[in-house]
Amino acid sequence: MKASVFGVGSELLLGHTLDTNTAELAADLAEHGARVEVSYRVADEREPLVRELEHALSHSDLVVVTGGLGPTPDDVTREAVAQALGRELEFDPEAFEAIRTFFQRLGKPMPKINEKQAKKPAGARWLENPRGTAPGFLWQEGGKTLVALPGPPAEWRPMWQAAKKELGLEKTPRYRKVLKTFGLGESDLYRILGETLGELGVYAKPWGVELVVADPDLTKRIRKKLKGKIWGEDEDTLPALVHKKLKAEGKTLAVMESLTGGLLSELITGEPKVSKVYRGGMVSYTREAKVRFGVPETVLRAHGQVSAETARAMAEAARVFLGADYGLAVTGVAGPDPLEGHPPGTVYVGLSDAGGSRARGYRFPDQGRESIRLRAAYAALAYFWSEG
Repeated sequence: MKASVFGVGSELLLGHTLDTNTAELAADLAEHGARVEVSYRVADEREPLVRELEHALSHSDLVVVTGGLGPTPDDVTREAVAQALGRELEFDPEAFEAIRTFFQRLGKPMPKINEKQAKKPAGARWLENPRGTAPGFLWQEGGKTLVALPGPPAEWRPMWQAAKKELGLEKTPRYRKVLKTFGLGESDLYRILGETLGELGVYAKPWGVELVVADPDLTKRIRKKLKGKIWGEDEDTLPALVHKKLKAEGKTLAVMESLTGGLLSELITGEPKVSKVYRGGMVSYTREAKVRFGVPETVLRAHGQVSAETARAMAEAARVFLGADYGLAVTGVAGPDPLEGHPPGTVYVGLSDAGGSRARGYRFPDQGRESIRLRAAYAALAYFWSEG
């Protein structure tokens, strides 16, 4: 089944509201065996909406529209759908009464402007909205189906469940495996996997590149080729795996961070019950703070704040200061200006345990401070997962 999804609202095009509706619907449709070919975002204007609806209906078996079913003049979805289908809008007294009753329960009279919400294209069936005044509707003819839903997720989600039941849409078993890597760019993955990369979904995230695989045999081959580079699968997260590793070993962790300013600690403490393995963290944002927390002045003088040597010394200092089994540290340049001759995106992660200390350097693209800081925090977690 070919499907198209619509997000209607000028605020979606102006960037005032992020359109999560179409993404959620597209993902759900995929789980029900539909292939979403096009996702539309259209302004609250009748002419472009009619044009795009007609186009979608010409090539899709199922069209799902969200938004534009409110009572105000700029809510034009019902009118545009009726025009695209070549149908008249019909007034439904029962729907009108249901809207009036909704306002009565709120202790308010129904504004006259809400009367338009009791209209639907001729031949369409209502989809009841138990959480708002805007009912949706479902139209079917000649192998084509159109579902119109209101914009607020709290309203359209239960209505969509009812529509799927009415349409007989059931979840289709399908294989989907997400392999999560770190330390490899897309060009590195192409060098290792070759043309196989074209058979995968490839998504760059702050915690690394994710590969979405649709075939179990292909998954086995990729695991073999990327041995040691895959840190997790599916719903795995680096903070959760670090917590799991520490718990399994019966060991504790302390951190010292510079450019991340507490972000590494925030990711770690996002896990429940982590206090049993996490001793705490220190933000040594300045040279003076590093020295106060135990980083030798001689190291800073010889190598600077942004160096593998300082990252190792920070990790060792954190471990000793808080009496932990492991010390983890991150230092670098978040930008926008260089530091000690190093450009933004230069990051070093250090790790210390009873056997000694080690460090690794990274060079992340300068995509702004927050991007660099987030990637640095995840780099520290990934380094601990691989080297701890």
